Amino acid sequence: MRYLALVNLSVLTCTLACTIALAQDADTGRVVVPARNTTRARKVDVNVMGGGITVKAYNGKEVIVETKDVAQGNRRQREEKAPPGMHRIDGPTRGLSVEEENNVITVRMPGPQHGSLTISVPPDTNLSLRTMNGAIHVEGVKGEIAVDTLNGAIELANVSGSVLANTLNGKMSVVMDAVDAGKALSFTSMNGTIDVTLPANFKSTLKMRTDHGAIYSDFDVQPGQGGTITQKNDTPDGKFRVKVDRTLSGTINGGGAETTLKTYNGTIYLRKKK
Repeated sequence: MRYLALVNLSVLTCTLACTIALAQDADTGRVVVPARNTTRARKVDVNVMGGGITVKAYNGKEVIVETKDVAQGNRRQREEKAPPGMHRIDGPTRGLSVEEENNVITVRMPGPQHGSLTISVPPDTNLSLRTMNGAIHVEGVKGEIAVDTLNGAIELANVSGSVLANTLNGKMSVVMDAVDAGKALSFTSMNGTIDVTLPANFKSTLKMRTDHGAIYSDFDVQPGQGGTITQKNDTPDGKFRVKVDRTLSGTINGGGAETTLKTYNGTIYLRKKK
């Protein structure tokens, strides 16, 4: 079965394969995706051109998608007085599509739009979140979490499972209550501080690097290999090259799945959860 909803601020259009609930007001579009298969974790896949994404766990079974217009220009336009004897006719300021198939809920806002998404999910939900320009905030979710933004901060609060997080320009703050021991973690930024808190008994093999900043940790990190590596080419003239690897490697609590923390401009903090 497949469920598809297309939503605008002024018009809500739904193509249904089952009964769903929709509601809207002047500034908010709301789509409720019913739970049809709760025997396995659902996945929410979000990809938008602009605007922030907030995902919060709640004690419910449905996935609730809400949009809110934050374009100040649109608000000013709506507040303009119409000329005498005339009234303003407004079209939709943005579009929203929500589609569910095989336990994967796909959320899209086509085109460069100025809005934000708030999504409420059951705790055991896998996430794939991408935005070009906007912050990403996730709270209380337990699953496989992949987040990516070009320009914006990333904040993951009290999450569990596995995390792959990347931002080109923005700081990153992550607090994990529990970690899937068999899966790698990755936290990367080009320009921004990375601050990650992990359980005290977390076992991992670390790869950490910052080109312009420092690295701090209250874990007992056992250093591994790193530094200068000489490589000899298999050529008749005996050429060789020297490669300086600035990545710091090490282990905590005996080692385990790989954890990568990397930024070009910024400080890295690896904290032990108290």
